[in-house]
Amino acid sequence: MNPLNPEGLKPCCACPQTKSARDDCFLRFDTTEANEKCKEQVQAHLACMRGLGFKI
Repeated sequence: MNPLNPEGLKPCCACPQTKSARDDCFLRFDTTEANEKCKEQVQAHLACMRGLGFKI
């Protein structure tokens, strides 16, 4: 059991709020624009995942 993830969440189910915001951003822009405009959402999701002990 990971002390950072006591509920044992799998990566697909962890951080639903930041995952949704990231995904919504990528859906609004084409690939070139998304890389620039979605940086904040990507970083927030990565921080959330790392906070649960996922190594990404």
